[in-house]
Amino acid sequence: MEPTSLFDDNSGPAAPIPARTGGPVTSPDTTRAKIVTAAADLFTRCGVRAVGINEIWRAAEVAKSTLYQHFRSKDELVAAVLRQRNDEWCARLRDLAATASTPRDRLLAIFDLLGQEFADPAYRGSDLLNFAAEYPDPDHPVRVAIRDHKREILRYLAELAAAAQEPDPDKAAATVLTLADGAACARVGLGDSTAAALAREAASRLLTHG
Repeated sequence: MEPTSLFDDNSGPAAPIPARTGGPVTSPDTTRAKIVTAAADLFTRCGVRAVGINEIWRAAEVAKSTLYQHFRSKDELVAAVLRQRNDEWCARLRDLAATASTPRDRLLAIFDLLGQEFADPAYRGSDLLNFAAEYPDPDHPVRVAIRDHKREILRYLAELAAAAQEPDPDKAAATVLTLADGAACARVGLGDSTAAALAREAASRLLTHG
């Protein structure tokens, strides 16, 4: 499937781009990060499909032409947002797991992280799951990227499961992630802030080693 062109935008006419004047020059890496951060916030609050490119470059406070220099398509920008969000979330999970006192608790730390997130009244659900819902074609590049990120999480959970002496680490990892995703859906769909604790208890019962 061809990626969605940034020029296929329905967000209305663009505002005039102000001429550049004197002042410090922003590095390309910093500019790219600003664009990704602005897009991530908009996508999370409004949904990917609902956000037009004009909204993104305005929120990022960059020229429209600058955005095009960094991202050739909207799919490419969405993929960058997914990578940023997944990297940040995985880093938080690793940090929290590192504080757990036992290998088993490290494996279950994902539910502790979700519990922290669910306590936020503004919680809008898993970015990976929310983005996937907007792209029904399983072969779409965004869906492929989401699967790659999910597999990355599964590999990490399998490592933790092996350290916890689970006889089938891959199955244990899949069980934990399935319950975690279900908890995220319950938090959004039912408004149940205890969903993470319930899922943790269920995972603890299903895992082999106590």
